[in-house]
Amino acid sequence: MATFGGAVAAMRARFAAGWLTPIAYPNGERPGGVWPPQVDGAPVPWAYFDVLASASDLRGAGLPGDHVWLTRGNIFISIFCPLGEGSVRAIDLAEAAGEKFRAATLYQDGAGAKVVCLAPVCDGGGPDAENGNVFRVTTTIPFEFYFRK
Repeated sequence: MATFGGAVAAMRARFAAGWLTPIAYPNGERPGGVWPPQVDGAPVPWAYFDVLASASDLRGAGLPGDHVWLTRGNIFISIFCPLGEGSVRAIDLAEAAGEKFRAATLYQDGAGAKVVCLAPVCDGGGPDAENGNVFRVTTTIPFEFYFRK
């Protein structure tokens, strides 16, 4: 049976496949070693991946225990680049992150469950002192998760 946790795992796997910067996740999950990541003592870009549900509704009637439900939410991928490098690199990485999900359908279980991703959009970015001496740009991808329960 499809679960929201399984849907999030599928989203994470899609993003991580082929992504070239280190990725951090909620609850302190991140690659080992020095953090924020560095190469030869110089900071390098990295990504923070998060998924937040915003609403869940009954989408269609079915037999008891077999209703179609819809959970809506957003995937947020924040790209952090060293401050002073300009904004273009962060914007380009954020845009590439969003393109991994544009109009994608994933986590299909054959019983009607699926995640449908919509169009990504990048914000304007800005300095982020909480995460080091970095510039942050976030891309947001709305999604719809359909499942039976």
